[in-house]
Amino acid sequence: MTDNKDRSRIRKNIIQIFTGTFLSRIFGFVREMVVGWFFGTSRVADAFSFALMFPNLFRQILGEDMVERAFMPPFKTIYDKGEKERSWKFLSVVFNWFFFALLAVMTLLYLITPLIFMVLKAFEFKGDFDYDLSLELILIMMPFMVFIGLAAFVGSLLNFFERNWIFGFAPIMLSVGVIAGIVWFEPYIGGYSIAVGYLVGAFLQFIVHIPFLISKDFKDEAKVKYSYAFKDSTNDYGIIKRETKIIGLNAVFNKSAEFIDRLVATMLHTGATSSLFYAQRLFQLPGAIIGLSITRGLNPLLNKIKTENDRQKFSDLYFKGCRLYFLVLVPVTVICIGASDEIIKIVYQRGAFNSESARLTSQAFIMYSLGLIPLSYSGYYMRVLSLVHKNIHSLKVSVASAIINVVLSYILAVFTPMGHSGIAFATSVSLLYNMIMLHKYIGKEMSGLIDTDRTFFMKKDNLVQIIIGVLLTGVFLTKAIYADITQNPYILLTIKTVITGIVFGVLFLVSKNK
Repeated sequence: MTDNKDRSRIRKNIIQIFTGTFLSRIFGFVREMVVGWFFGTSRVADAFSFALMFPNLFRQILGEDMVERAFMPPFKTIYDKGEKERSWKFLSVVFNWFFFALLAVMTLLYLITPLIFMVLKAFEFKGDFDYDLSLELILIMMPFMVFIGLAAFVGSLLNFFERNWIFGFAPIMLSVGVIAGIVWFEPYIGGYSIAVGYLVGAFLQFIVHIPFLISKDFKDEAKVKYSYAFKDSTNDYGIIKRETKIIGLNAVFNKSAEFIDRLVATMLHTGATSSLFYAQRLFQLPGAIIGLSITRGLNPLLNKIKTENDRQKFSDLYFKGCRLYFLVLVPVTVICIGASDEIIKIVYQRGAFNSESARLTSQAFIMYSLGLIPLSYSGYYMRVLSLVHKNIHSLKVSVASAIINVVLSYILAVFTPMGHSGIAFATSVSLLYNMIMLHKYIGKEMSGLIDTDRTFFMKKDNLVQIIIGVLLTGVFLTKAIYADITQNPYILLTIKTVITGIVFGVLFLVSKNK
């Protein structure tokens, strides 16, 4: 069992990351509200939401996933063994190649992206979509991936040394840059102001880490010793090379499905692409605030316990994370689905974001919300598998998941009345597949660290109570909707949240007292 000291560290890590992430997501909320306010679900918003996928794809490949799952675990393993000088030499070489790769990929993208758009236009794969504007926005934003990649690297380093607050706080600067860019430059350069804002924000997100990274306190504790070398005589890079390829391909398949989803949306009506963008941003909020806070709070300690080879401790901590996810995210999912109209109206509906924009976004948000729990568990499982260098399973699952997503998206969007909401539903189905298969691989590959005989989420009677809670909440929410108490979205959202909180709060207390 985890001792009191470990429990204290877990709580501290999760609270610090949660606090920083919560603040950054609130600013992210404001950022998307400003984008919606100025551009709604117009052709400009459609063009931008499509354009942002290109730098985001390579940010994920060469940024967050690569750093957290391929670079940091082996570095921390060497460091925790007491070989501090060798660990910093190792990480320095990795960083130098990483920075070089970011610059090389950005240069390559400047050359090939216009060719990609030429192919899309040649096949006339568009409805009312403005591919020319989307291309121009991509070219402006391209350095975004370099700054965000660097921010991910230094942020993950600080996270592994449990400097968690700044790790969660730093993304606020991205939102600040975007908001400032739109407010200051939109009157002069129109839609291009969004791209400029993202570029400024990415730079700010990177630079805000630096004072913490070079502080005397951090240097003294971590014994930082940077090297300009591009090679090292040790043999610690085999895992990095293998896992880098796997994680890179994994990100490609994950993002390629999203790319094709948005491409299919460009075949639909104006507003389909941007409404998916707004809905997806909102859908990712609970996963980021709750899911990533739990994962990143537990991950450094899980890695340390794995090094110590303490099976009981690792298993207890792993299942603690599973239970936290489920108990928190089930009621959140119920609220997201049952109060989708109110949430969208409160968050977005103002300025250019009219009632039609709200309707389109709400439809997509409901379908995305079905995948909230699978999204969070998939992220948790992938990072746990990374601790034992089994990212190959994540890649296998991502390939199959991407195929499911793409095929189902096209069928539902083009051949059924679901339209753009069918694309969101396909994403949720693929995430459910992800979760199930990754759970299967966890049981297969980690039997030496995890008690695989234990229940998936929690005790069976707890699971029954959760199901009862969902059904009861659904009944009460339905009554609240049709009672027509008020049309004020703030009051309606409050009523529905209170109902959900009471039902699940009572069930939690009953479960705890059994």
